[in-house]
Amino acid sequence: MIEGILSFQFILNQSQTGEIEPEFRPIQLVFKNETFSSSNYSGLISANDLFAIFYQHTTGIYGPKSGKGNFYSGRLKETPHLVISYYRQEMDGSQFITLSIFDLDDDVDMFMDLIKDLAIKLDQSFENLVKAKETKQTAIAARIMSKIKTDIDFTIFQVDRLANLDRLQKAALIFNSEERIEILKILRERPIEKRQLKNDLEKIKPIFSVDLLIEPFLELNLIRRDWIKGIRDKHSGSIEHQGEYLFLVKDIILARIPNDNLLKFLKENNKTLYEKFMGKTIDYFSKYNPLMQTEQDMKKLSSLLLNPDVYDFIVLMRKNYYPIQKIPKIFSPFVSPEALLKELKDLNIMIDIVDDENRTFTLLLTDIKPLVVFPEFLLPKLKKAYNTVDKSKRITLEIAKKALELLEVTHSEKIEF
Repeated sequence: MIEGILSFQFILNQSQTGEIEPEFRPIQLVFKNETFSSSNYSGLISANDLFAIFYQHTTGIYGPKSGKGNFYSGRLKETPHLVISYYRQEMDGSQFITLSIFDLDDDVDMFMDLIKDLAIKLDQSFENLVKAKETKQTAIAARIMSKIKTDIDFTIFQVDRLANLDRLQKAALIFNSEERIEILKILRERPIEKRQLKNDLEKIKPIFSVDLLIEPFLELNLIRRDWIKGIRDKHSGSIEHQGEYLFLVKDIILARIPNDNLLKFLKENNKTLYEKFMGKTIDYFSKYNPLMQTEQDMKKLSSLLLNPDVYDFIVLMRKNYYPIQKIPKIFSPFVSPEALLKELKDLNIMIDIVDDENRTFTLLLTDIKPLVVFPEFLLPKLKKAYNTVDKSKRITLEIAKKALELLEVTHSEKIEF
């Protein structure tokens, strides 16, 4: 659960004695957890953690007049929370920091796109706020402060919506995270011990919890885990290859599929529109190969499924079509329907079709669905991993046998979305 989003401006005050006193002056402090307030939030983030995060951001930011921004995520040291923070330095040297604070068991990576959307809005607001204060336009400054609170409120609202994922969105989590994509790549080659997996992932970025990263794989029954008894090295006497191993039993990709539900409905109820829509569907999918998608293609699809407004709209449009001027207003109050629809049309998710009466209808051209297959390709790779001279990639006979056993018992399992 998100605890709150806190935004500050960093100020260097000079005391009467000439000493410099740094201050984080609140811009907007918005708390989801009512335990905390603007006068009592030390249990959420301490001053030491706030300064430490600020230092992480400003290391490498040179020159007082360079408009820059960056993100930081990690665990707070003095309170049991995770944080995504955004730092912004304006051209005049003004510095702002906005911290989104979460519980320890939250998967903060899934909220990163929402935080980045907030950062884009804050960039403009901070710039305008600096100008308004320089020119002493207090009324304008007050309106900007109100807008910042509105944007933060909306982000907290969206985070809450995204926290309750269905199975399709849990699959999207895999392709919206560099670490989870790397886990899938590794398991497509061989089983791996969980501690070794953590070490490999640490090369990408610091990992707080492997269990959190593998959770979507386990919930979707894509992987199994089992304890493997190690073997004693003849030379050193130490036990090797012992621990909890992860095994891939189903492979997965995220793909576009035709909107069969709408095609069936139109065939029975609107033959003219059906023929035009079927033609557009054939044109698109005759050139589309899901196996030729890049990681970035699947990451974009996953980001759509993890956007609450986009996802709700896709679900609605699977069985419905509307005149362009009568699309239901199901979007959040802070979302621009026009901008969202334009993006979806640019991505060939939605399409406009003009019927014989010159009416324009909006339809869902491509739905999004995980494709799950039995990983038969693993069979020769298990043999290769057993025979390799590379100790970091070698598996024992017991690991290979366990992998084959799990593949056999899960072969007939179906995963539905």
